[in-house]
Amino acid sequence: MPVAPFRSRWLGKFGLPESRWEKDLDGQLADRPFCDSEEVKPLLLYLFNDLPGVLENDPSADTHLLAEAFAWACFAFWQCGSAFPSFPENYAASLLKTLRQPAKKRSPAAIVLARLLVPANGAADGRCGFNQLTLSKPEVIRESEHLIHAGRYEDYLKAKVKYEEYENYLSRSAEFQADWQQIKDNFPAQVRDKETIHRTLILERNWERGQGAQFDDPSHTFQAVFDLFCWKYYLWAMKRDQPQLLKASVVFTPLGTQIFIPGYLSFDPKRDLDFGKVAKLHRARGVTRQGPGFSVGRKVTAKMKVLAKKADQEARGMGLKSDKRYAFICQQLKLLDHGDYRQVKRLLE
Repeated sequence: MPVAPFRSRWLGKFGLPESRWEKDLDGQLADRPFCDSEEVKPLLLYLFNDLPGVLENDPSADTHLLAEAFAWACFAFWQCGSAFPSFPENYAASLLKTLRQPAKKRSPAAIVLARLLVPANGAADGRCGFNQLTLSKPEVIRESEHLIHAGRYEDYLKAKVKYEEYENYLSRSAEFQADWQQIKDNFPAQVRDKETIHRTLILERNWERGQGAQFDDPSHTFQAVFDLFCWKYYLWAMKRDQPQLLKASVVFTPLGTQIFIPGYLSFDPKRDLDFGKVAKLHRARGVTRQGPGFSVGRKVTAKMKVLAKKADQEARGMGLKSDKRYAFICQQLKLLDHGDYRQVKRLLE
């Protein structure tokens, strides 16, 4: 593969201009809240500066496969940090390490990884199995990441008054203050000089809890006590003496969109969550409309595309051009010919 096509193709995919791509790089990386610029910038510099030359000197199929997989992994973290297995830059770094090794020393596992990552049949749309490497609207996901980074989960919550009411009640609760004071008095080493103390995270499906509460040493005992304290008041953390109340949240994850409703919230789905924003975020992945009607429609369209391309080949073989070519395709597909060939053009895309 020549140098220019690889670089040009991926610069285009990243939306970077060839003349000043390095200058644009820093500014765009700064817009990605979950992306460590110092860690990922060397990967991108290798992708655009060094890798094209490597491909020019090494025509082997495995090297080209690894290069494409590396580029897709870079494109994953370039889009956002939430839509792909954590962390896509780790996948990219591992593939880069393999690319730098002699062919005989390359791990078979790296080839498996590359084959899983590169879209089948070189699909330009980035479809990867049932999932997507090319997101429909990555900017919407990045906007959500900025909100999460700032702790602004309430942006998806319409009934903010419910949250504010409980927060105010908590701040005036004598029982809460007494409970927190006794924790500080009995666990000074675990609380002292800590800016934020977090409760233990609960994993996706709730049943995987590890060993659960442990009381075999002071550190584990404190965590068990603190977890119970957070459960008692619906907290995710304490920031110095300020309780961090759980909020209704909508989070975009690699495998789906999670909606969390705190136990204290008397949830009214029509009034409490902005489902327009939730749907916009979920669709940013590139989810197509579903249901029996849409499934049938997609099958018909797929069949029409095949027939349109076959008719197009015939038309070109007959030397037909422009509207005459489109009119011939309409005739072959038994479509009404109104002189407007946008439908035919879409079938040929």
